[in-house]
Amino acid sequence: MRATGGQAGTAGAWTVRLGDRRGHRAPAHRPVRVAGLTGYVDPLGVRPGETLRVHLCAPAAYEVAVGRLGRDALLLPAPDDAADRAEVTWLARASSPTANRHDVHPGSYGVATPVDRPRTVSAWVRVWHLPATVETSSWAAVVSDLDYPDRCGWALGIDADGRPGCYVGDGGHHDRLNWTFADSSLLHRLGEWVHLAVTVDGDRVRLWVDGTTAAEGTATPGADQTGAAEQTGAEQAGAAQIGAATAGAVMAGAAMAGAATAGAVRVGAAAQSGLVDHLLDGDVSGVALFARALTRPEVIALTEDRAMSPTVPVAADALLAHWPLRERSGATAMDISGNERHLSLVNSPTLNLPGPPASPAIGRPGYDPDADLTRGGCIRFSSDDLVDCGWPAGAEIVVPEDADSGTYHVRVTLAGADDEPLELPFVVVRPQPRRPRSVALLYATFTWTAYARRATDGVHIPGLASSAYTRNLGGRLFFQLGMRMPLPRVQPFAHRSHLRDATLHQHLVRPERHAESWLAREGYAYECITDVELDADPALLERFAALMIVGHNEYWTQHMRDGVENYLRGGGNVVCLSGNTAFWRVSYHPDSKVIETRKTTHPGEGIGDAWLPPQEWGERWHTDGRPGGKWSHLGQPTSELLGLETLGWIDSGDRSAYASFTVTAPEHFLFHDPHPVPVEAGNLIGTRSHDGPAVSGYEMDGLPQAQGMPALDPAGLTVLAQAEHGERFVAHWGTDQGHGADLIYWERPAGGRVLNAGATNYPGALAVDPGLQALTCNVLHHMGVDRS
Repeated sequence: MRATGGQAGTAGAWTVRLGDRRGHRAPAHRPVRVAGLTGYVDPLGVRPGETLRVHLCAPAAYEVAVGRLGRDALLLPAPDDAADRAEVTWLARASSPTANRHDVHPGSYGVATPVDRPRTVSAWVRVWHLPATVETSSWAAVVSDLDYPDRCGWALGIDADGRPGCYVGDGGHHDRLNWTFADSSLLHRLGEWVHLAVTVDGDRVRLWVDGTTAAEGTATPGADQTGAAEQTGAEQAGAAQIGAATAGAVMAGAAMAGAATAGAVRVGAAAQSGLVDHLLDGDVSGVALFARALTRPEVIALTEDRAMSPTVPVAADALLAHWPLRERSGATAMDISGNERHLSLVNSPTLNLPGPPASPAIGRPGYDPDADLTRGGCIRFSSDDLVDCGWPAGAEIVVPEDADSGTYHVRVTLAGADDEPLELPFVVVRPQPRRPRSVALLYATFTWTAYARRATDGVHIPGLASSAYTRNLGGRLFFQLGMRMPLPRVQPFAHRSHLRDATLHQHLVRPERHAESWLAREGYAYECITDVELDADPALLERFAALMIVGHNEYWTQHMRDGVENYLRGGGNVVCLSGNTAFWRVSYHPDSKVIETRKTTHPGEGIGDAWLPPQEWGERWHTDGRPGGKWSHLGQPTSELLGLETLGWIDSGDRSAYASFTVTAPEHFLFHDPHPVPVEAGNLIGTRSHDGPAVSGYEMDGLPQAQGMPALDPAGLTVLAQAEHGERFVAHWGTDQGHGADLIYWERPAGGRVLNAGATNYPGALAVDPGLQALTCNVLHHMGVDRS
């Protein structure tokens, strides 16, 4: 190992040390191979004196270096990426002589202690995706204790052709004759609730589908499975331990090296050769195990009940376990049979969903899920659920106490490889300003996470594809986005994609870098924070003269919104150089570092069923008990906070997708005091930019009345400038289809002052456009920001 600290002349002593991987054990869970070099940093925003962990999958020896990103090259008249890279100040590095390779282990399920072979198994299931036909025995488990091929007791599941089936064995070696399959398939019932049951009466096996006998078979004499209880108890204790450490969160599997212990009961999975496998892509509700075979009327009663009753309507005295699966949050699904076989939930399946008795369209405005006795509940399991890779740190970086806040990055290079290095940006944050009258520069790390987990090389790895714009293997939206996972599109230098090279557009990281570089060059007092700091402590804004929101800050929590509202009501100042700002409500779970987002579409928006359409609004309730969706549809429109609403977006890779601002209030004091703002012919400002060729583009915000919403009180509100694009929008919700961003100054009647530019591209224009630079200087002057 070779490690170095801070270079001569560098403030403080940065230290890079290799992580200690001893003792790390992968979970007993089907692995998915991760090829090449990838990784992530934790956290994205680190405070001076804290340690940044660098989690890596490196297939060869590697070097880790940490550097301070430069600023001057970003402000040159013409973009110069080579100069930007050359401007990095390297602070410390370390080398590992060995590889550091890890897999991922996606797939959610629940695990409980063993139970003697039940005589009846009952469950409701809504299958979204059939298991892949990779071999003749492909199947997915609804509930099972199988560990193929050596420990096979019983199972209820679906095969690759969509046929419901059950296995009734003696707990020993697998015997295909112990399977009983229905003749009919669920292929044409994907997305529909189906009641499945198996009864064992002596040696007679019956498979039931929706209360009707679908197949019959013969049972092997059963074996007592309780001998495995001690082993599985240890497994469950491991799951409980990790769950407690993360407040019910997430990677229970990462700590459960014995996750496939003999006899364990699993919902949504089985095991194969000691590894959890046969994962279900579907919703499950009302799982019940009985010690006796239920009669036909009893099975029919379970079917007709549709898991609506809080307890089973039949044979309660014969219950071995009953998991209603109505949990709203947490990492445990309760067994209400009295036998305390609670399920430990692994890899964070989706909770707080309506069950079989509910209409999927529940959730309209005014709906209260707690008052709905017919809502029921279910848990959604997915074979590619993952919110934490669980990799050990490949390196740790100790940030010195006197480190400046700003944008840094970790560079990882493989020994002897010509491949591009792995470049991972992070932010040194200081929620406590060192200078009076400072700006708090907000980094949109929730938005980074929402967008960035999409492959840059076209290779999609199960478990590493979750974003707010992708769907799981079952075709359902990802509601949970983990921050302890790679974010391949969060890059310190690159543009958004090769399709944007003509315009140099990049909406992640680069806008924050442009804004920080400009603030530093102009001598303004500023500190950097991320969405995480603002969510955790919104009152930190009271320490700052102004909050600067930049680029593309789309995903906001309730804490963030309330914090900014309270700050403004107390006389605070907001400089919003962002577009599509505070569009979606999300919730953040700090213990697990998971962002939850449940987005909805509304009729007439022109985006089809991109998110949850009205007929699926029953799923929009977050685990915090509040609905998700657009702030404008949740009774808290962003225009009431910052003056503007999202108008739409132009997602085009050519220069014609961008427009300048036309000044509409040339006599306003912000154009003259303390500096005259240079205005070009045609009353234009923002005619040049390093993020597209002009200031207005990609996503834009306008006055609420531009899209039919109630107008704001005009007192104190001035439209300084507007942009006009023509009909180039992918989606536009305004009455004037060509209208772009509005640039406003608002002295709010409720308190506080807001400058809102309404354009994601403003920071790139701020880097080079004299008119916007002078205007922004005037704004910061009148907001009392210190300038040395």
